[in-house]
Amino acid sequence: MRLYATRMRALVSAALVATVLVADSGRSLAAGESITDVRIMGNSRTTEDTIRSLAGVRIGETLEEDTLASVRERLNTSGLFADVNVWWEGKGDGVRINIAVKDKFPWAPVPTGSWSANSKSLGLLFVHGNLFGRGKQMLLGARLSSLDSGAVLAYRDPSLFGSWIYWELKAVAQRQIIPEFDVNQVVPLSPWRESTFDSFGFEPAVGVAWFRRVRTQVSWRLDKVNYVADRQHLFDADGNRIAPAPDTPVTSRGGVMGIGRALLSFDWRAREHSILMGSALTAALDFSSPTFKSDFDFWRGSLSWEHGIRVFRSHNFVYAFGGTVGRNTPIWWDVTAGGGGLRGYLVQQFRGDSQLGGRAEYHFPLFSIGPLDFRALGFYDSVAIWNRSLPEGFDPSGQYLVRSGYDQRSFDPRYAASGLKIDRDLHNDVGGGLRFFLRSVAVPLVGFDAGYGLEARHWRFILIVGA
Repeated sequence: MRLYATRMRALVSAALVATVLVADSGRSLAAGESITDVRIMGNSRTTEDTIRSLAGVRIGETLEEDTLASVRERLNTSGLFADVNVWWEGKGDGVRINIAVKDKFPWAPVPTGSWSANSKSLGLLFVHGNLFGRGKQMLLGARLSSLDSGAVLAYRDPSLFGSWIYWELKAVAQRQIIPEFDVNQVVPLSPWRESTFDSFGFEPAVGVAWFRRVRTQVSWRLDKVNYVADRQHLFDADGNRIAPAPDTPVTSRGGVMGIGRALLSFDWRAREHSILMGSALTAALDFSSPTFKSDFDFWRGSLSWEHGIRVFRSHNFVYAFGGTVGRNTPIWWDVTAGGGGLRGYLVQQFRGDSQLGGRAEYHFPLFSIGPLDFRALGFYDSVAIWNRSLPEGFDPSGQYLVRSGYDQRSFDPRYAASGLKIDRDLHNDVGGGLRFFLRSVAVPLVGFDAGYGLEARHWRFILIVGA
């Protein structure tokens, strides 16, 4: 009996070894083989040509060890499919690549909303992500907000005639109510001034997605901006609204704003449902001058980095950092911090023409109910934001500093300051949040964050519904 058991164990071990050897042999034989066919299955809304273009694999190419993983990643990242499966099989003198997909429903009305201490909004987006079955995209939306209301219509062709060239066109109407807070207070009762601007305009853009990972883009934005003088408000120390004095200068003149933009990005990120993996580096330069049909003369440049790491299969560590610097920016083109990017403070609590900052987040699953995933995160945000300089000339009252350029932008030196001071201009927070995902959608349907401002020693809460 013992001899029989010994022989059986030997046979099982030999069978396992043979299985591993055959599997390894199959993998090694597949790598280096010529691709003789690409078969698409399961698509009901997306054309085969579009899927082949997105997959980036063609007959006659050589099957590499990472080919199947790359095809799967490209199709998942496109956002068109709820499920993707890719495998190979022998065919003729090479191998066939099989691609089985399950299309997402291409359009949906998406309600959006947000709530925080000084900003509430409610909106509706109509998004179509697969026009004509070719991955063309359209967005129509509107939002009512206590700070930033408006409507947008946008169309994007991510692959012009199946090439690496893409183009997009966007039209926007907007009303911005811009608060300005005292830079010396980290827990303000109210802004010291609140100004309203209406604008409408459009922005065409064209770019090239080199090798699908490197993107260069140029665009021209043209806006007509109107300053709503009768909606400028000053606040007293207790936060009660008072009428401005007759000699108070305007916050900023309106006018025609034309901006030329250049963008360069290296994007190696990929998403598998709610997990972000890979890195992205983005640089942008905005330049406004009469050359671009603008009444304003300013520039702003930015550089940012984001990296996502998968941990324990379903955990995600994401960190990002970057900086922005500008000169003579209009108030509605300022860099701002607070709210989404600095969650322990009020929305737009800090503003200036220069910023350095970063964030770190650790996401992990809580539980799932059918296709719904509940996840949590811990985060840390840090931002330094300041004005490099303020105007030197005063208005006739001798109270406000007024910029000499076209916009005549005014500053109150009691509440604004120039130069970087770490103890005044560096702000940090720590906190946690919840995310509610539909498994086939990469962005959360509902998010809630609670941030504790380390300098303010005060909690702030943000609730976001929709994208």
